[in-house]
Amino acid sequence: MNDADGSPDLPVDHRGINWPEDGDNPFDGSVSWSGLVYWAHGELSRLFHADRMPTDTELLRAIPMGYTTLTLMERVALVVNGRQQRIWQHDARYAKTPLQPYQLVLPPTATSGYLKFGTTWPFKWAVRDAEALSARTGGAVLVCQVLSNQNWH
Repeated sequence: MNDADGSPDLPVDHRGINWPEDGDNPFDGSVSWSGLVYWAHGELSRLFHADRMPTDTELLRAIPMGYTTLTLMERVALVVNGRQQRIWQHDARYAKTPLQPYQLVLPPTATSGYLKFGTTWPFKWAVRDAEALSARTGGAVLVCQVLSNQNWH
């Protein structure tokens, strides 16, 4: 389905951390590169390149500290309505964090915010879980690989 201007519809509007301001919507499958996102306070940041990592000062301004963890993830797949929309090439690695290596992120709804669930390893099984979850919800599921996780308070 397309918007009136002919551009593809996005499965969801970005309603998370507005950093970087010029960053892309993580749920936009038309963006050709995988990209990185932050997760904190139950929200997802905009998509950014690895060469655009924020300075400590910029990160603190963008994502204020407060009883949460800060998780850096690489987006690796997008599933919509139970079907793979996009798989981005990535180096499968197992970060030494308390989180499961892959996380499934569901977009916010009119009544609730983003949801993030740990899922299984290896990648092909994470995508399988995303397909099943997306089919059940009838919406988008973003598969992300955890790169780091730290206390953020």
